[in-house]
Amino acid sequence: MTWWVDDIAIENADQLLRLYVDTDDNTPRMQQLSAVRDALFDNLEEVSSAAEVTGLIHWYLRDQQIVAHGETLDETADRLSDIDIEQDTDQYTDLIFRIKIAIERLDDIMLAEL
Repeated sequence: MTWWVDDIAIENADQLLRLYVDTDDNTPRMQQLSAVRDALFDNLEEVSSAAEVTGLIHWYLRDQQIVAHGETLDETADRLSDIDIEQDTDQYTDLIFRIKIAIERLDDIMLAEL
């Protein structure tokens, strides 16, 4: 699948992540890049490398103002789940779901490399 941001064709997560790194946070382009990232989460099986999956999920965490503090993705999801339980909210439900999908995709990639 190809996405267009301004007049730049983005065909994979690697291209998207490179543009993300080169784009200032407060630009309209960043909003477009974030939309492409979110679309990739809906088709994460199209992301072929662990580095790309990790980059996408950490970018998403950053956008949600979540700092991993050196935690694994599982630990981060568990921490957010604990916060939701303590506060009796579903504030992080979507984020936890995305983290779990990323973890599952990372596991699939690692198994395929064996």
